[in-house]
Amino acid sequence: MINELIDAITSVLTDEKAYNLPNVCVSYGLENGEESEASMSKRIYVQQRLKGKDRLFLLDLAKRIIKDYGSKATNLSKTLYRMEQTGLYSISEVTRRFILEGLYGMGNIEGGMELIDFLNRIWDLEKMPSTDSRFSSASEDIYQHMINNNDWEEDFLYEKYLGLQTAPDEIFIHFLEQVVHPIVRQQSQMEYIEFLNQYLVKDSFQFYHSDNLSGFPVYKINNLQGGVKGKVKNLIFAAVGFKPEIVISDSINNDIKIVKNEENCLTYDRPIPDTGFYWKDLLKWWADKEGMDESEKETEDALYKRLFNSLDSKPEKVLFFKYFSFFKKRFNSNFPALIPQVYLHYDPYTMKQRLNKAVLPRQRMDFLLLFSNKQRIVLEIDGKQHYSDGDISSPRKYSEMVHADRELKLNGYDVYRFGGFELMNTNTNEQLIKDFFEKLFIKHGIKPDC
Repeated sequence: MINELIDAITSVLTDEKAYNLPNVCVSYGLENGEESEASMSKRIYVQQRLKGKDRLFLLDLAKRIIKDYGSKATNLSKTLYRMEQTGLYSISEVTRRFILEGLYGMGNIEGGMELIDFLNRIWDLEKMPSTDSRFSSASEDIYQHMINNNDWEEDFLYEKYLGLQTAPDEIFIHFLEQVVHPIVRQQSQMEYIEFLNQYLVKDSFQFYHSDNLSGFPVYKINNLQGGVKGKVKNLIFAAVGFKPEIVISDSINNDIKIVKNEENCLTYDRPIPDTGFYWKDLLKWWADKEGMDESEKETEDALYKRLFNSLDSKPEKVLFFKYFSFFKKRFNSNFPALIPQVYLHYDPYTMKQRLNKAVLPRQRMDFLLLFSNKQRIVLEIDGKQHYSDGDISSPRKYSEMVHADRELKLNGYDVYRFGGFELMNTNTNEQLIKDFFEKLFIKHGIKPDC
């Protein structure tokens, strides 16, 4: 089957032009070569670079090619599926089977559109070859057998011909999103979404309302499985001055206690809701802590000022101020709290005490958003201190920074970086900040309070 996999990979890559093939191969980690060699025989050129590769390399390569080439790699998808059925796709074979059979039973998959028009929203039928020698494209093939003669069943079209059962997750998800798109159907949209969600959720996927089109809701599929394991237990933030000294008061319950410089930081001591951490939650905690009325403007102003004063640099202050200016009134009670200067790690010793050897990199995050207990978003504002010593670039500092990013991402955090310089550009920073948060909210299904 290794040889079969090599043949399937070769078939995809040899669709490239000979002059482009060497660069394509290099981009996938294969040995470089000359254009003249590829011109003599593209098939031999690719296969010589695949022979001798181990199974794991070829399986990983096949998955990357399937993701990049989509419907052009249908046969490769089928070959890969036969070799490695378990864990190949996030949306499992069982889920796909229930969904497709259910859609056949509900009927009218293409909604109010013509079948060919609907399918072209997912596949480029004109560029897909026909399996019938009388026709030049899949579009003509499907028209003949699904409309003129009507001698194909739906399951043959979608599973055998278009390969949905073994298609990459991206194609299967795109297909389902088009089934419920308002251009395709409007009246029965929620009926289809409720049916699909009952199966998608078993594989940690779900439709969410992402946008509106002329007043009609547009739904996208979101992966619910990602994010950080465990719950938020300690939230120490808005640190100013000397860092707090922290001890573990109960190691069994993971309880901590600040024994020195507690006044220099804020400690949120309430459970974080599974659904996320909002400004209203932070405001209520602040009001109770300070003995103030949470409905009074002075209370909110005092909290904002306390958080703002913890920010170290002007770019951080620009981001914080613009975030509130653009989104506070618009999202109202659904306004996510942007938490500044949050302790991620704690090292009780100073760098001097450790002889300038840091044990835990990046003890504080510039900003943290909690869209849920699992979906945690870190925002970092990079000044030159992140990558240089004074005005001299420091590869060591840069490598420490990206190492810390990798660790956060591997633990399920989403990390986004802003250059301090771009936030100081008054001509562009407003649109930059607005565009970023709008896209971030759409990605995570955060909607304004209507």
